[in-house]
Amino acid sequence: MKSTLKIYSNENLNKFLKTFFKEFELIFMNLKSIDYDAHKSQAKIIFINNIEEAKLINFKKLDNNFLIISKLKNDYLNTNQNIKVISSPISINYFKNTIVNFIQNLTIQFHDISIDNEKLINLNNNYFCYLTKAELEILSYLIKERETTKDFIKENILKIKSNIETNSLESHLTRIRKKMNKIKTNIKIKTKNEKLLITI
Repeated sequence: MKSTLKIYSNENLNKFLKTFFKEFELIFMNLKSIDYDAHKSQAKIIFINNIEEAKLINFKKLDNNFLIISKLKNDYLNTNQNIKVISSPISINYFKNTIVNFIQNLTIQFHDISIDNEKLINLNNNYFCYLTKAELEILSYLIKERETTKDFIKENILKIKSNIETNSLESHLTRIRKKMNKIKTNIKIKTKNEKLLITI
């Protein structure tokens, strides 16, 4: 299962980035196409080369799921303190490690819940509990995609072949639902035929 990484740049970085980030599904867009509200849980990287490009960005609307890589000094960027900014030029290894760490430590939000590392938090009442690694991967994927199939989760997250009979997924889903009830969120994971959906 590949994590999605949105790249916003007015330069053509497709070939360069695809060489170093084969483990991610890369989506390339120009700076005028930044969608500030879409998928709060999705990793987004903005490349800024000059002041003209910086003027295209509404820095006040950026959340901490944006990473900025800029050739400008930080004084030129009107960002809040939660936004991570890397000044280039930087080494390829540092560049790759920073992006991988950024994605791994991304806070995932969906309505009243937030997932920070393995901690599931209700943002309205601050109730929280901890997820196992498998629960984290299943819930994070559901939040990002909103809908998927049981077979996809079994094969790509739990690494179980679709022809093997097991209740492993159902057990994980039962535990996730209990934890969501424990923190009193209104969000539900529903099963419809062989599909899984996350709804309010």
